[in-house]
Amino acid sequence: MAPDQLMTAAEAAEYLGIRLSTLRHWICDGKIEFVKYGNGLVRLKRSALDRFVARCTIKAKTRDARSKEPRLLDGTGVGSDHESLAR
Repeated sequence: MAPDQLMTAAEAAEYLGIRLSTLRHWICDGKIEFVKYGNGLVRLKRSALDRFVARCTIKAKTRDARSKEPRLLDGTGVGSDHESLAR
């Protein structure tokens, strides 16, 4: 599939793995680029869909390599430099 291939809204929704109604809301809200023909016909470029996904992607945070304690204990005052609650 070419990056600038025009897709129907239904094809684009399937490509993104979302419902067609969600994609239509995004189009109406101006959240995603689209091509509109004179009679209201809407098409979307695959490259625009890929850019949209890249813009919405949140990168995972890396944990500090020095910290081996589970995050569950963060902020509880329990840790390597505090006395354990277990007896």
